[in-house]
Amino acid sequence: MRKAIADVLLVSPNDYIRPVSIEISEERCIAAVHDGHRPPDGVEVVFDGGGEIYATAGFIDIHTHGAKGFDLSYATLEAVEAHAEAKLAEGVTTFLPTTWTASPEHTAAMAKAAAAYRANQRYARAPFLHVEGPYLNPAQAGAQDARFMRRPDIAEIRALHDICPVGLVSVAVEIDGALEFVRAMRDMGIATSAAHSAASYADFKEAREAGLGHLTHYCNQMSALHHRNVGLVGAGLLDDGVMIEVICDKIHLCPDMVRLVFKHRSCDRLMLITDSIAAAHLGDGRYPLHDGEIIVKDGAARIPAGNLAGSIVTFDEALRNTAEITGLPLNELAKTCAANQARSLRLDDRGRIKEGLLADLTLLTPGLEVVATYVGGDCRFSA
Repeated sequence: MRKAIADVLLVSPNDYIRPVSIEISEERCIAAVHDGHRPPDGVEVVFDGGGEIYATAGFIDIHTHGAKGFDLSYATLEAVEAHAEAKLAEGVTTFLPTTWTASPEHTAAMAKAAAAYRANQRYARAPFLHVEGPYLNPAQAGAQDARFMRRPDIAEIRALHDICPVGLVSVAVEIDGALEFVRAMRDMGIATSAAHSAASYADFKEAREAGLGHLTHYCNQMSALHHRNVGLVGAGLLDDGVMIEVICDKIHLCPDMVRLVFKHRSCDRLMLITDSIAAAHLGDGRYPLHDGEIIVKDGAARIPAGNLAGSIVTFDEALRNTAEITGLPLNELAKTCAANQARSLRLDDRGRIKEGLLADLTLLTPGLEVVATYVGGDCRFSA
C-alpha cells in the first residue's frame, strides 16, 4: 500500500508554506505532494502532523567530524555509525564525514571507515567524504595539527577517492600547488573550498577562476576583512557566486556577524553546517581529540591553548539560531539547510520536497525542534 505523511506544513524554497500531504512511492521517493490536509483514498497515513508540524527536505550537513563521543579520526565503522545515528536526531538525512589533518596513512584509514559505513547506510546517508586538511596553511591551523599539513597532493585524493568517493576538499588556496590542485579537483567533479587560509583577495580570484566553489566555516581561520586587502572574509561579501559555510552557534560568528552575512548574501549562497566534533550531544566536559584533549564549556569547544575546535552545535539548533537572529521566513532558510548543499555537490536527487526526489524528510515543531526524520520514506528517528 502507498503511504503518506499527512497534514503537514510544506516548507520548500521558492514556495509558500501551506498544508500538504506527502505521498511516498514504493521506490522510497516522493510520489506526489497533495495540497490539503488529507491524502487520496487508499493511501496509508504513517504520520499525521495535525496541520501544525513543518515538513522540510532532510537537512544536509556537509561539514561534520563527529558526535556522541565519536569522530571520523577514530577510523572505525563503529565511530561512523554512531556519528550517522546522532545526525538523525538533528534532522540530518545526508552528511559528509569530515577528516582532520593527519598523516597519509591515518587519512586513508578514515576513508576506509567511511567506505565501510557506505556499504550499509543504516542511519543518515553518507554519499561522500569531506577532506578538511591536510592541505592547509599552518599560520591558520586553529585546532588542526600543523605537524601533518602538506602541499596539495592530487594523487593522494585520487587514492582516497578510490577508497571512498570524495565530494569536497578544503584547501588553503595560497599555498604552493593549490591552483593546480583546484583545477584537478574540478576536472574530477570534486568541489573545493578555501579553508584555514591566509589568502589575499587576489589569491581568491585566481582560485575562483581555477574552480573554487566554497568558503569553509566562514570568517574562522581565514584572512580577515581589512581596508587594504579584503581577504577571504571580504571575498565572501563581494563574490556573488561562491557558496559560504556558516556555523550558526553564536560563537564562531556572533549574532551581529550572522545578521551582516544574511543581509549582504542571498540565502541562495549560504549553507548551514555544524563542524561538529565528538563532544556534540554530550554537553560541557573534557573529551579526547586525536592525541589531545577538547574542553567544552558554555557551548564552546576549545583545545587547551584556547583555539576553537569545531563546534558542538546541532543542525536543528543552528537553524533555530539563524531564524531567531535574522527573522527570515522559514521557506527562505530552507535553502541554507539542504537545497544549496545538494546543488553545490550535484546531489540532484535530494534537497527539496518535490515529486521524484528521495523521500528524505525532516519534521519540525513550530519551535523548530525535530519531531521525526525520514530517510527514503522510513522513519529512522522519532522524538
